[in-house]
Amino acid sequence: MRPHLKILVIEDAVDLLEQITSSIGNTISYFDRSDVEISLLEANSVAKALQFVREDGDIQAVVFSWDVVAKVKELTEILPLHSSAAGNDKAIINVPSAHNDVIENNASVIDAIKRIRPELPVYVLGDAVKGLDIVNQANGIESFFYRNDIISDPESILGYIINDFDDRNETPFWTEYKDYVVESNDSWHTPGHSGGASFRNSPYISDFYRFFGRNVFVSDLSVSVDSLGSLSDGTHAIGKAQAAVANTFEVRHSYFVTNGSSTSNKIILQTLLREGDKVIADRNCHKSVHYGIIQARAMPVYLDSVFNPEYGIFSPPRMTQITQLIEENTDAKLIVLTGCTYDGLLTDLKQVVKLAHEHGIKVFIDEAWFAYSLFHPALRDYSAIAAGADYITHSAHKVVSAFSQASFIHVNDPDFDKDFFKEVFAIHTSTSPKYQLIASLDVCRQQLEMEGYKILNELLSNVGELKSQMAKFKRLKILSPSDFAKMFSHFESDNIGHDPLKILIDVSALDYSNQEIHRFLMDEVGLEIEKFTHSTILVLLTLGGMRSKIVRLYNALKRLDDGAVNLSKRKSKSALPADIPPIQLDELPSKAFFSPREAIPWQNSVGRTAAGLITPYPPGIPLIVPGQKVEQAHTDYLQALASQKLTVQGIYDGEIYVVAEE
Repeated sequence: MRPHLKILVIEDAVDLLEQITSSIGNTISYFDRSDVEISLLEANSVAKALQFVREDGDIQAVVFSWDVVAKVKELTEILPLHSSAAGNDKAIINVPSAHNDVIENNASVIDAIKRIRPELPVYVLGDAVKGLDIVNQANGIESFFYRNDIISDPESILGYIINDFDDRNETPFWTEYKDYVVESNDSWHTPGHSGGASFRNSPYISDFYRFFGRNVFVSDLSVSVDSLGSLSDGTHAIGKAQAAVANTFEVRHSYFVTNGSSTSNKIILQTLLREGDKVIADRNCHKSVHYGIIQARAMPVYLDSVFNPEYGIFSPPRMTQITQLIEENTDAKLIVLTGCTYDGLLTDLKQVVKLAHEHGIKVFIDEAWFAYSLFHPALRDYSAIAAGADYITHSAHKVVSAFSQASFIHVNDPDFDKDFFKEVFAIHTSTSPKYQLIASLDVCRQQLEMEGYKILNELLSNVGELKSQMAKFKRLKILSPSDFAKMFSHFESDNIGHDPLKILIDVSALDYSNQEIHRFLMDEVGLEIEKFTHSTILVLLTLGGMRSKIVRLYNALKRLDDGAVNLSKRKSKSALPADIPPIQLDELPSKAFFSPREAIPWQNSVGRTAAGLITPYPPGIPLIVPGQKVEQAHTDYLQALASQKLTVQGIYDGEIYVVAEE
């Protein structure tokens, strides 16, 4: 299995097309690149070329003849291969002025290519006399070549394309790291196991070494290896790898975090907020955001949850309330939202960013579950980066190819205080980071850059087929945007989208208990499901979601739908409480959190000020936050959950922590 550099050549003059591809093809052998497969693909029309770009993820470069005649119809009929995250197909580009059905400016063709795959380098062939005009007209071209040169000296042009391919494909940290490990240097520094020797030579713990294998131990290095760089300072190979990530994700700065996006969120919040600063926050944010606000000693203004008790899921906040809170709190320093919910519901972030920036408010989006959003046109409109957010966190380990706890921080803020950020980063980051995690983030970027579109395209196609087949089921149903529109009145008006790779299946029509469904899927079929509610199961398709896994999932679901299983019947179905009481703060959350506290039975807590976070799961929405006065509605809600067999984080042996009375 080798990387594949497939070069698409677009020329509508058939003889010239054959001459160009023949000239380039004859020089491939001169480069002695046994590590890369190099091939050419011909397109004699714009329509065919764009079809290839959509369907062939192995294309890594485009050579476009500027004199190709592009017709309006060829561009206006271009649709994404799959429905957009908003649940509808839409045109890829807006076509500029045309005459007699012919596009007057071929820059539109390049725009169409970039709208599908922005990472693809496009090389333009044209008349040398018109070269400067072409460069001025066309944004996003990699380089311009005189058409005669590709016939007379194709070797230099192919070399240019190969060099660009190598630059995109490089892994600055992983390559340096791997080379160092292979050298097998004699270790006289930490870690103490010295490349696994203390494990390997022990009669007691050698099984630990054998289970993981040699490379895990010899690659467990110390920060004493100067050439690999410092994570805290972003130097040497680590700094180069972070710069490559920023380039791939189209941001000003990117940083590696090796203890999860929980830490990434806290780093951003403590960088931006000072004591007493006002921050507008989605109540449904991950608990790390709530804790980060406490650590920053900031004052949150919470957006209300919008919860559907029938299915046990929540939506993004209403745009009307977001607008209201921004306009009522123009002194807020920051707004924090979850870009993609656990169940895949997506906020139209362009609206939020525009409104917040009009009032001088920075935008921070926790996009932990949507790290691949930039790399396919069906998803890109809901990307936080594409929307212009100032700060974004990605849990690379959740849905793309990185080790657990590996996370990205992306920064687009023109007012970014880099020096203070580094100090906060040092507070939260170990001085002995795991190099394997850093390497996994480096190769994660490489995969997204080189084959992210290809993998996502295949996954979306597989999801479409799965939905088509499951539409024939009698009891199980994959929930769609039309279903979400029925659940949430603001779904359509707020332009909320849904990530189709988060497959939410309605199991409410089955007669079996959730515990029995879970047991069947795990024990009998070997499928570990991401999340359950009383009415749904959530299946995540990630970059590792191979087609064979989808077939196994379909087989298990079909057995459930057919009733071809021997499972205990559900005694009764009880929905979650419909209304989650709003958050009304009695004092600054940090003041309550760090005050003297005492534990009391939660049933007796009405009228007291909470000192800790209390979160029923599911749905994972904080019911009570520090600084909030506990009301009867809260205890009634907890009482209603008592029969649900749910986990409630923040209750310890029936007691919660409240601020101690003087």
